[in-house]
Amino acid sequence: MKKSVLYFKVNKIFNKINYPFLAASLVIIIGIFTLFVSPIIGMADNGDFYRVMNQNGVYHINKEDKDIFLGYFNKDYGIYKYNNDYAKILISTQSIFIKIAVFIDELFNKDYILDIRFMSALFLLIQATGIYLLVKVLINKIDKPKYKMIIVLLITLIFCDTGYFAYYNSFFGEGVNICCFLLSIGILMYMIEFDKVNVCTLFLFGVSSFLFFGAKQQLAPVGILIAFIFAKIGTLKKQKILKGISFILFIIFIISSAVFYESITGDFKYINSYHAMNRGILLNEDNPDEILKNFNISSQYSLLKDTNFFEETTLTDLYDKDLIDDYYKKFPIGKILSYYVTHPKVILKMAKASFSNSYSIRPEVIGNYEKKANKTFGQKSYFFALWSTFKDKIIPKNILFSLVTIAIYLYISIRRFIKCKRDKNIKEIFIQEAYFYIFLVGFSQVIISVIGAGDADLAKHVFMYNMTFDLIFIYLISLMLKKA
Repeated sequence: MKKSVLYFKVNKIFNKINYPFLAASLVIIIGIFTLFVSPIIGMADNGDFYRVMNQNGVYHINKEDKDIFLGYFNKDYGIYKYNNDYAKILISTQSIFIKIAVFIDELFNKDYILDIRFMSALFLLIQATGIYLLVKVLINKIDKPKYKMIIVLLITLIFCDTGYFAYYNSFFGEGVNICCFLLSIGILMYMIEFDKVNVCTLFLFGVSSFLFFGAKQQLAPVGILIAFIFAKIGTLKKQKILKGISFILFIIFIISSAVFYESITGDFKYINSYHAMNRGILLNEDNPDEILKNFNISSQYSLLKDTNFFEETTLTDLYDKDLIDDYYKKFPIGKILSYYVTHPKVILKMAKASFSNSYSIRPEVIGNYEKKANKTFGQKSYFFALWSTFKDKIIPKNILFSLVTIAIYLYISIRRFIKCKRDKNIKEIFIQEAYFYIFLVGFSQVIISVIGAGDADLAKHVFMYNMTFDLIFIYLISLMLKKA
């Protein structure tokens, strides 16, 4: 009797919980302890920060201290007092967040020092909003409070992991990718699940998606996927205004995708091309001379095989005009793609390398602590890192595991899609298509990273595969709980 009374009281409390609000609150609380409370956690500069920092009026104060590269995270950066003469070498929506952070910082301080946590606070609020919407959608058809709590705890365990949060205290584009992707997916699923497609939600989905895919040029092709989401919405809605807005956004994302792709020029283009050939097509191949002949390239360049663009000592000037004309220009992206299509063994080899890096959220050689925290050079934080540790240590890092998990998802998705088609369940069909969009965002990055830059910095290049894997995993768990 006492047991049943206790069960009734506990159940009554659980029924009163606002689960989406609880999830968002946990994001804020864990994020504050991770990013704002000493020892503060972030990510050290691997040498890439300058690309986006300098053009936005921010610079390393202590750049003479070599320990800030790879070893120690730095939260304070200088703000240029006068004109910024640095050329704009990168088009990225990340610049929007940096400029907002600088503006807010200068409202409170006039010392021309940017505390990067003003930017991470923006990211944290965006993620909390995205998680709120996602939980609201995922628990919509779950009746039992304990199952709703499982969703909240699972989504908190995964997306509040230090492997994700640490990016917020850095100038890596992944910080924008994480929060804006979660927000865009939350809005998309909310629109579909609750039939809330209106001018406001379309605009918010468009803005969050634009911020997401525009943060990194590698994501340029994703703009086309997003465009087709708007095309789908346009075909489903009867109101002329919604059809018109959807069509306009479709055009905007197609054009934006092309603009972001075409903006890959100069250093970026040469670096990616160099790695695409020497860390991709030629990697571990026994006949580099023959392969180069396929591209009408002199066999002398086979000496560059397996080398990295950033090596301290290089065999030649990698910006030499002859190298550009006789080497880089001989293998545009179309020729690289054609080679992989006609040589499936080579693409399989690269796919194995790509998938072996697809479950590690945290780059191997980048530290998480400030130097004043008295931690060893390059030390990582494991404050709230159960999920990233599980993925890194337990999940098999081979192509077989990846193909099996992809096959399981596709089987479940296609089966549900066919059933919904048969039942003419338009909403559920769109939900399956939306999750297929999520899958394609991640899977496309595995392919694009290999074709575009070989195995160079793969863990970061396939980062979005990690996120989409986690989102689909939570979705499949929610399906099981709904059936239960």
